[in-house]
Amino acid sequence: MDVISIVSFLGAAVLLTLMPGPDNLFVLAQSISKGKSAGVATACGLCTGLSATSSRLAAGISAAIYQSAVAFSIVKYAGAAYLLFLAYQSFRQKSRNLLTPAPSM
Repeated sequence: MDVISIVSFLGAAVLLTLMPGPDNLFVLAQSISKGKSAGVATACGLCTGLSATSSRLAAGISAAIYQSAVAFSIVKYAGAAYLLFLAYQSFRQKSRNLLTPAPSM
């Protein structure tokens, strides 16, 4: 590789690393709207999910699910069912004005 390609790649990699991703923006939004403890809880939840995924990947379970059509379908439909459940819960909640602060717990 020539020097220009390496420098371009490193520049792009640094910029992409420094940019906040959707996880960071979600934690920021939760912190602003619901307070510091909600932001910390959101960050811990995201890290737990990443740890679980990384552990499965390291154990080879991801490769087994990828190779088995039945296992992949089970995971896919379970995930879809969970998302539908979350959507149902969010529609059941009382709507409140976004400008009014959430009640403190």
